[in-house]
Amino acid sequence: MADDRREHERIDIEMRTRLWLNEPYRGRQITFEGYSETQNLSIGGTFLTSSYLLPVGFPINMEMETGSGHVLAARAEVVHSAAEGQRNPGMGVIFTEVDAENRERLLRFFVSDRIREFYSGRFLQEFPHLESVLSLEDVALVINLWEDKEMRLSGLKKR
Repeated sequence: MADDRREHERIDIEMRTRLWLNEPYRGRQITFEGYSETQNLSIGGTFLTSSYLLPVGFPINMEMETGSGHVLAARAEVVHSAAEGQRNPGMGVIFTEVDAENRERLLRFFVSDRIREFYSGRFLQEFPHLESVLSLEDVALVINLWEDKEMRLSGLKKR
């Protein structure tokens, strides 16, 4: 479902996610580790379903298990939260630091219905001989990078 406030398209996906922080935050040493699950994902962030809520502005390290044996690692920041009793309790986070390998993994992994339809409905019909050369994930990588017009991911600090 499209939301005009969102900068990036989202896909609904549940991935087990490890969250942690072991560093000073606002003058205090914080040691935290918890687990959550993504509800959806975009190339700019994710919503985490959670019974515990971290404060807006809180930095967090994340490792999201993709289910294909890969882990998407990123540094993020909490940008909003929804408390228990609301429709979906949890936290929205934006990615603030992602290294090159994880940016590539994220862009390959993020396959929306629109990209899937383009790949099977147009790309493979036009160029069936390229199916063994360019996978759906390869095409998703290129489309997602192309569509990141504000260079949001490219502009992230490298971890």
